[in-house]
Amino acid sequence: MKNDIEKQKKMPEPAESSSTGKMRERSTEDTTTPRPMTSALTLFPLPDQMGAPFFDGKNVSDFILQWRDLTMDWLDGPRITKAPLYCEKIIGKYVKTLATYICGNNWEGFVVELKSEFKDDDSEQQRNTEAFLQNMVQQMRQQQQDPSVSEYQSFIFEYAERSSLLVQKSVISAHTRVFMFLQAFSDRIGDKLCKRCNIDIDEPATTTNIWNTLKTEALKICTRKDSQMNKLWKSKMRDGGEKALP
Repeated sequence: MKNDIEKQKKMPEPAESSSTGKMRERSTEDTTTPRPMTSALTLFPLPDQMGAPFFDGKNVSDFILQWRDLTMDWLDGPRITKAPLYCEKIIGKYVKTLATYICGNNWEGFVVELKSEFKDDDSEQQRNTEAFLQNMVQQMRQQQQDPSVSEYQSFIFEYAERSSLLVQKSVISAHTRVFMFLQAFSDRIGDKLCKRCNIDIDEPATTTNIWNTLKTEALKICTRKDSQMNKLWKSKMRDGGEKALP
């Protein structure tokens, strides 16, 4: 009898099954570490919160671009009706009087009306005017020194972008576009462009369907880095770095 009791004391306890152990681990985790609740709504900035869009009546194009990106998955209704909450108070009240806001179901129409109402204080829209193109041309022409390659590139690409929009809207003609462009360059470069593109100033018909060719030739002439003078100075540097003659 005594021996039987001692044997029972020495017998190992049954091993806990793996499933039972996992259940206990899960039970412990569930009670000690609550799972965080996340929602897409918490990621959207509230009005007046840092980083939230804000419209004070100026640069409406920038505001629309930011609002469009943040609400790309929204329906047109809430996309329109929530916009005034992210405006200066008096501006928001005015936005609510717009016809497309009252209708409330046409986002693109709302954008068009909003841009039209605030275009005078919108730097982006002011760039898409004939006056802005003329100013670009005058600044380019009046430079005291020859513009750098990067300045030529910047002018040509921006002029192409802005003038394309104005031609599409019939604000300027294709003929005006070409003539204004030529006025931005020195007489030497302008003459060369006219010769390469067969443009006759007295014959407006020669400017028809010539824009793409003219832009390409302007980039070739103004931004090439293998001109004969560049080759001359490069060879001098290789041969000993002689300085230019006074």
